[in-house]
Parts: sequence; structure tokens; C-alpha cells
Amino acid sequence: MKVEIYKFGLKELKACVDLSDVAFLLDVEPKFLSKQIYKTDAAVKYHSFTLPKKDGSSRLINAPNKNLKFIQSRLSRLLYQCYFDIHGKPEFPGRVISHGFQKQRDLSIYTNAIRHIGKRHVFNVDLEDFFPSFNFGRVRGYFIKNERFALNPTVATVLAQTACHDNVLPQGAPTSPIISELISQVLDYRLQAVASKYRCTYSRYADDITFSTNLPEFPHQIGSQDAGVWTAGLSIEKAVSSCGLKLNADKTRMQLGQQRQATTGLTVNRKVNVGRHYYKGVRFCAHAMMTTGKADAPSYLKIPEKQLNSHQIWGMLCHIDDIKGRENNHAPIRHFSSSHPAPHYLRLMRDFFHFHRIHTNPKPVIICEGKTDYIYLKEAIRWNVGDPMVATLLDVVPHTKKSKGDHWNVDFVRHSDTAGDLLELAGGGGDLPKFAEYHLGRVDKLYNGEAAKPVIIIVDNDGGSDGMWTWIKRVTESATKIDGSKPYYHIGKNLYVVPIPSGGQADFYIEKLFPQPWLNAKLGTKTLKLIQKKGDKLSPNEYGKGEFATKVIRANRGKVDCSSFLPLLHTLFEIIHLK
Repeated sequence: MKVEIYKFGLKELKACVDLSDVAFLLDVEPKFLSKQIYKTDAAVKYHSFTLPKKDGSSRLINAPNKNLKFIQSRLSRLLYQCYFDIHGKPEFPGRVISHGFQKQRDLSIYTNAIRHIGKRHVFNVDLEDFFPSFNFGRVRGYFIKNERFALNPTVATVLAQTACHDNVLPQGAPTSPIISELISQVLDYRLQAVASKYRCTYSRYADDITFSTNLPEFPHQIGSQDAGVWTAGLSIEKAVSSCGLKLNADKTRMQLGQQRQATTGLTVNRKVNVGRHYYKGVRFCAHAMMTTGKADAPSYLKIPEKQLNSHQIWGMLCHIDDIKGRENNHAPIRHFSSSHPAPHYLRLMRDFFHFHRIHTNPKPVIICEGKTDYIYLKEAIRWNVGDPMVATLLDVVPHTKKSKGDHWNVDFVRHSDTAGDLLELAGGGGDLPKFAEYHLGRVDKLYNGEAAKPVIIIVDNDGGSDGMWTWIKRVTESATKIDGSKPYYHIGKNLYVVPIPSGGQADFYIEKLFPQPWLNAKLGTKTLKLIQKKGDKLSPNEYGKGEFATKVIRANRGKVDCSSFLPLLHTLFEIIHLK
């Protein structure tokens, strides 16, 4: 099956003969493309700034303006599709030699590192000024002379003109990664030949090159040392320079088996893993953020920014999970038990996700039983927005070119894979008491610079919520019966549970708030089946909640009477504005 990164690929690109053909593939007007690449002043095309690097130096970034970036993004996707058309998806990612700048090929810093596990010698060299090494003439010449592309010279000129700035590939343009990867393939072939000749393993991730071997002596043709300083061997120097590239002598290093061996930031001594100091530093930052509301990165973390924000720490934890989680096939936290506890990094991710996504949320948080409930609630709020109380949940702002979509004053925590894996918010009312108990146990342990906003759990008022009522009675030590008859229950701290108002009816769920004619609506010949037991499959003449929410309720926005939701929405208003 062909993977579709873009709607056009190599076949269509090879058929182009002029700028208009290229514009068609990029889905833009020829005049627009011509204006951006030929008639726009160079000073307007890009915005230049610097970013700090780990070693204290700066990296120059040339960011294209929004019009050029739009064009380059389309071209980038087109070229990625060409790349995939040529190479396909590798059957064994660990055997591939180039792992950077890939899309939908299951390649990453992890697959790059796999090739060098448990080796006696791991030798790293870096390419200097990687993107700027590819100038306009080289980019244009590649697309003309490469036998896979063999493009019309006019078309090659258009591509090079679109991608280059100041005669080189700029760092900051969407097109630079894929074009550099295409041109660097000849480098990979030559370095792989050297590695095979001297019984070494070779891989490259962008400008980071690694050779490894279990030979007693490392081949001097690849790398050698003089007075304790390692330098690249003549074979490597020759192969790199013949491709118009240059090595960065300051980043050449040898790592022996008794040392910490790493490539692309991951240790490879016995298995691919994040570094011990890196994990320790991220753990320190996460704990500091959760308990004090701020985190200063320790020096050994080698992060340019001194003070980190919550988003940066979450990103680092996701990186750790991506690497460490492969050992347990990224199992969700619910698959572990007291006898077989979840690993520390996963428990830390759960705690920080709760802090980052829920505890410090600047808006009141609403959590529902299922994904469809959020669609119902949003449509109900839109329908009833004329009500003064409901209007506080949604800012009605006219849509403009700069302002699109609704501006919600509440935040709906969707049942994403992350929410399901870490907080057991995977959909269904059965897991909500577990989340509620976890939330109550964490609130007092976390930093709270401002009063935490309400966390509101909305549940159906049917038999499936019996577990929630039992849990509420136990936690609140209520002397009266808990049965969903009250508008809401304040469990403690900032946690509330809101039953769907049933008006005294038994077995009441949220869909019953819609008028019956909409529940009877057909999709073709199919009728709605709302109640599905676990494992039940829909018959050919039935459709489920998902299609009801999207193809009936949302598709008929402004037509579905949602007046019966008003008591529920008023309850949300009351909780949010409690003093």
C-alpha cells in the first residue's frame, strides 16, 4: 500500500516542464509562486535570528515569511513523497544507514542508535555548516543530473530558487531537511563503502556521523589519535570532502566500551537508553516545577535555556518515554500493578501530565465519559449561548482571517491516547472514579500559585454510574444516599461530579437530552443504536454514537434543539462561579 505524504509525487514532478506546472503541484497560482521567488525583495523573504546552542555558541536561523513558508511546506511534502516513492518504507529500520529528516519511515534517533549497541569502539564525527554546504547550483544540478529525478532544467531552477536563500539552503526553511537528505545520499554510499571495507558499522543522522566496531584496534583509516586527540582518518576526510562537505574537528570523539558510549544523545553501551544524567536532570526539573512552580535547568543537562517552562519539561518527558517506553511496548500505566509496578519514568509522566494539563490549567476543566459527549456539550453551549449564564462559557467573537474558531472559557480534556495511558481517561464511566481518586490525592502536593480552577466530571445518570455513586459516598462519608439526584456533588478540593439531569427518570444518559426525532434520525438506511455492550458490533443497518455525534448533531448545527441541556449548563456556571 502506498503511503501518501502528499497528493503528488515523483511521477508528476518529472512530468513538469515550467513554473506553471510546479505551481499546479503546489496548489498555488503561478503568479503567486513567481512573485514570491523572483519578485519579492530578499530582505523581505526571510527573518534572521540566532538561537543558543548547548556549547554556548549561537545558531543562525533564517525563517521564511508566511507566504514563502507556505510554498516551501508544500514543496517539502512533495519532495518527501518523491523520497518515499523512491525508497519506500524500510522492512528493517535498524539496517538503514541514514535516519534523519524522515517522514513515515519509522526512522529516528532511536533506530540510528540501535546500529551501535554493545560495540568496543564508537567513533563520532560531525559535519560542519551542514545546510549552508548546499548552494543554489548544487541543488539545481542535483535535480537535473540525478537519474531518479532528471528534471527539466527550468523546473530544477524553480525548485532551487524556492528553497535557497543567499545562494544556500537556509537553516529554518521547511525544504532544507529533505533536500539536504536527498543530496547527501552519495555521501552515505561512500562512507558505507569505507565502513564495510574496514569492518565497521556506519550510520548518519543529519550532520551526526557514527562508526562503531568490535575490532581490537580501531581502523586508523576511519579515525586515529595523536597525543590523546582523535581525528578522522584519511578515508573519511576524502569521502566527505569529495561530496563538498567538511568535518567539524571540534566534535570528533571516540568512546570506548568502558566509557559511556552515546550517539545522537542516546547511550548505546548495552541498550539504547537516555543518559543517566539527562534523566536525573529532567526528573529534578519536573519535581521542582510541580512543587515550586519554576525550574532551573542544572548545568549537566546542557540546555541553553536556564529557566524552563512546563511545556519544555513535558517535551523532555515525552522524549524519555519514547526511548524507555519501547522496552514495555509503551504499555499504559493501567497494565501495571502493585506486584509489578509501573517504571519510575512512567509514574513521573503521569504526575507531570496531571500537573501540566489539569492542575495548572488557567480555565475550568471539564471531563466527560466519552469522546462524543464533548461534541454534544459544545453544540449545546452554542445553541444556548443567548442565555447569560451559558454565554460565560463561550466568547462569541466574529470570525476573521486572524481569528478563526470558537474561544472557549472552559477546557475540555479529550480522551487522547496520552490521557488514557496516563490518567485512565480512555472513555467510559468505569475509570472516572480512579482518576478522581488520583486527582484528590495529588492536589495538595502540587504548587498552586493561583487557586486551582474547578475540575468537573460529567457522568450519565444510569446504571453505569453506580460505581461513581459508591465512590462518592465512601470518599465524602455521606450519611445520605448518593444516587445522582442532586445537580452536582462537591467531592473535595476543586473536584466536582455532575450527573446528567434526569428529571427523576431512571437510566438516563446524555443523548436523551436531544429531542426524540433526532434520536430517530436515519443515516441512509441505518438507524441509531446507542447502547452497545463491550464487544458488540453494529449490524449493517445500525450506526453508533460516533456517527450520531458527528453526522447528525454536529452536521446539523443550529437546527438541533438543545434546550434540555440548560439545567446542566447552569450547573456548570454555578460551580465555576462558586465563591
